[in-house]
Amino acid sequence: MKPHFSFLFFFLFSLTTTAQTSINSGSVSGKVREEVGNEAIDFAVVNLINKTNPALVKSMMTENDGYFNFDDVPFGSYRIKISFIGFESRIIEDIVINKENSMRNLGTIKLKQANTTLDEVVITSTKSPIEFNGDTITFNVSQNLMAAGSTASDLLKSVPMVSVDIDGKPTIAGKVNTRIFIDGKASDYTASTIVDLLNVLPSDAIEKMEVITNPDVKYSADGDGIINIVLKKGYKIGLNGALSLTGSTLGNYNTNLYTAYRTETLSLSTSYGFRDHNNNSKMTSLRSNFNPSGNISSYMNQISEAETGNGGHNARASVDWDITKKQNLRVSANFNTSGSNGASHLDDHRLNSSAVEQELRVQDNVNGSNSVNGVFNADYQYKIGKQNETLTAGLTWFKEDQSRERDLSRIYLKQGGYVSNEFSQQNENDIINRRFEFNLDYRKPISRFSSISVGVQSTLNKNSNDQLVHGFDFINKQDTLKPNLTNLFSYLENVYSAFGSYSIRTKSRWSFRAGVRAEYTDIEFLQDKISDISPGSYINLFPNFSINKLFNKKYNVGLSYSRRITRPREHALNPLIDDSNQSNVSFGNPGLLPSYTNQFQLSLGTYGKKWSLTPRIGYAITGRIIERFRISPDSVTYRNLATNKTLSYNVFGNYRPTKKITVSGGFSVSQVSYKSESTLQPDRNGFSYRGNGTLTGEFPYKISAEGQVNYFNYTLAQGSTKGSAQIALGLRKTFINNKLLVRVLATDPFSQRNVTEYVDGRTLSGATYKLDRSREQNTTNYSLTLSYRFTKVGRNTVNKQKADKEPEL
Repeated sequence: MKPHFSFLFFFLFSLTTTAQTSINSGSVSGKVREEVGNEAIDFAVVNLINKTNPALVKSMMTENDGYFNFDDVPFGSYRIKISFIGFESRIIEDIVINKENSMRNLGTIKLKQANTTLDEVVITSTKSPIEFNGDTITFNVSQNLMAAGSTASDLLKSVPMVSVDIDGKPTIAGKVNTRIFIDGKASDYTASTIVDLLNVLPSDAIEKMEVITNPDVKYSADGDGIINIVLKKGYKIGLNGALSLTGSTLGNYNTNLYTAYRTETLSLSTSYGFRDHNNNSKMTSLRSNFNPSGNISSYMNQISEAETGNGGHNARASVDWDITKKQNLRVSANFNTSGSNGASHLDDHRLNSSAVEQELRVQDNVNGSNSVNGVFNADYQYKIGKQNETLTAGLTWFKEDQSRERDLSRIYLKQGGYVSNEFSQQNENDIINRRFEFNLDYRKPISRFSSISVGVQSTLNKNSNDQLVHGFDFINKQDTLKPNLTNLFSYLENVYSAFGSYSIRTKSRWSFRAGVRAEYTDIEFLQDKISDISPGSYINLFPNFSINKLFNKKYNVGLSYSRRITRPREHALNPLIDDSNQSNVSFGNPGLLPSYTNQFQLSLGTYGKKWSLTPRIGYAITGRIIERFRISPDSVTYRNLATNKTLSYNVFGNYRPTKKITVSGGFSVSQVSYKSESTLQPDRNGFSYRGNGTLTGEFPYKISAEGQVNYFNYTLAQGSTKGSAQIALGLRKTFINNKLLVRVLATDPFSQRNVTEYVDGRTLSGATYKLDRSREQNTTNYSLTLSYRFTKVGRNTVNKQKADKEPEL
C-alpha cells in the first residue's frame, strides 16, 4: 500500500502548480470567545468596514467554535466590529491588508458581558494560563512563569490532570494508557524515545499542551487519553526567538535555543536543546514469601544504590508555507540523540523462614546506552471551493537505533563468609524501531452549523531486538555464549484505519459530535527461539460521541463516551530474558491480548469574573488489563490479569483574587476495582489520588514568583504505589525591556523525592508473597536560568501599519 499512498500524496502536492490567487486581495480571520469562561460565541455578527470609505464591505456570523473568515478582501485599511446580544461590542482598529500582510489572523477576540450600556472599546486580548473545554484542557505555556529554560517534561508537572513519575513518564488522571502526541501526531514510538524527547524538547519551542480526555476518531484508537504538545510557528512577522542557559547545584545543565522567521505566508522555525543530568538513587526491597499453606517459607531483602549520568541533544526544524490561499504545506524534521552510563551496587540477602541469613549475593553492574532517532513529518492541505472544504494528506517516517551494554559481576557469600560461587556476564542489545504512517482526511461543512469528516490512515511498525549474552566460565577460564539468553525478536504491527464523524451546533447552544473508527490490525512475530507464535489479525470498531450544552452564558455541561484499545507494546511482548536481578528475572509474554476500555465522562464548567471551576465524573471499564505478574519466587512477566472498573472524580479551577495573584490547581480521586475470573489474581479494591496546585504572584520591579506542588497515589492490581510531594519554588525578574529573564528555581527543597510500593500477590504454584519497596532519588536542587528573547520585525507593528493608509496597488 505504501507506493499508492506516496503517489496520492505527490499528486495532491502537484495541484500547487495550477492554483491561482488574487494578487491584490487578502483575508481576515479570528475566533470570538467570552471574556469570562472562554466559551466560544457562535452567531456573533462580524462587520468588516473600510476606513477610507466608511461603507460596509462584508458581514458574517461566527460559526464552528466562534470562527470567522473573510476571503478576497481588497488591499486597504479596515476596522472590524463584533456584536452579540448581551455583550459589549468590540472594535479592532488599524487592520491593514497589503502585500506584506495579506493574511491577517486576529487570534482570539474576547467579548465582555454587558451591564447597562454597550460602549464600544478597542480590545487587547490575552490568553488564560489554563483553558477548560468539554474534552480538552489547554495549558498555555507562555503564561507559565517557570517555562523559560525548562523542558517539556518540566512543564508537564504543572498541567492539570497530569502526573509525571520518578522516571519522567507522564500519565492522565483516571487513564490506564496515556499517549504523547506532537502537533497532532503520535510521538511515543517507544517508552525510552518519548522520555528522552520530553527531557530535551525546549519549552521556548512549545506554544501549548492539550490534555484530551476523549480523543476524536481522527486519532488512533490506541490509549485512553492523549497529551498533545503544540509547537510554535513564530509569533510575529520577522525574526524572533530565545536562548536559555540553566545550571544547578546537582551538576545538571540545560541549553535551549529557539528561533523563528515569519512572513505573511511562510513560517520557518528551529529549536535546539542540550541536556546533561546526573542522578543518584537508593532502593530498599523487603519481601516475605509464603508457601501454599500460608506459612512463611523465606525472606529476600535487597538494598541497592545507583549513579547514572545521562544527556542528549534535540534539533528540530519546520516549515509552514501558505502556498496560496487554498493550499498549505507543513514539513518538519526532528533529530534526537541520547546517551547514559551508570553503575549500581546490590546486596541481596537470602534468609530462611526463621529470618536467619543463609546467603548474601553481592552484585555490581556497569551499564551504558546510546540512542539516535529521527522523525520526518509532512502535511499538505487543500481548501476546495468557497465552503471551506478541506482535503489533508500527511505522512510520518520514524527510525530509532539504540544500543545497550551491561557488564554484571556477582559473588555468593555463604554462612561463615566463604565464597561459594562467582558469576560474570556481558549483555549486548541492539534495537531498531521503524514506523511509517500515512493519513488522508476530508472535511466538508454541510451548513453553517454542521460538518462531516472522513478519512483513512495506515500505520506500519517494525521493532527488532537482538540480544547477545556471554558469560565467563570460572572453571575453564573462558568466555562462553549463553544460548538460553541470546535471541533475536522482531515485532511487526500494521494498522489500517478508516473513520467518519458528524458534528453540529444549534442556536440554543447545543453541540453534538458522533463518529466511528474501524481498525484492521495485522501482527507478526519473528524470532530465533520459538517459531510457532502467530497472533494473526483482528478488526475493531471504536465509536465516539460527545454532547455539550451552554446555559446562561456561564454554565457548560458535557457528556461523552468512547471505546479505546491498549495494544501490548514491544517490551511486554518480547520474550528476551533479563536476569540482571535474580529476585526479579523478567521477560515478556508474546501471548498477550489487547485490552479494551469503555469510558464515560460527565463534565460541568462554571465561571465567574475571578474564578473558574470544572468538576468531572468519569467511569471506565477496562477488560484484560496488562500488568506485571510474578509467576515464581524469582520470575516476573506480563499477563492479561483482570477487569478494571474505575470511577473518578476530578475537579480543576482557577482563582484570581487580584490582577497580580493567580491560584490554579486540581484534585482527582478514583475508586478502582479489579475483578478476575482466574485464581491467580484475587479481587481487589482501592483508591487512587493525585493533585497539583500552582500559586503565582507578580510584584513591583518586574519580579514574579511561583510555587508548585504535586502528589500521587495509585492502586494497582497487586498492590499500591505512592510518591512523595514534589515541590518547586521559583522567582524571576526581567531586565532590558523584558528581553532578559533571570530565574532562580528550588526543586524539592525540603526533602528528596521518593516512591514507595506495596505488593500483595501470588504465583502460579499458589504460593503468595508480600513486598515493600522504597525508592529514593536525589532531587533536591537549586538552579539558575538566564534567558534572552530577541525580536526583529518588519512592517507588522501598529505604528507602522498606521502609515499604510492607502492601499498598495
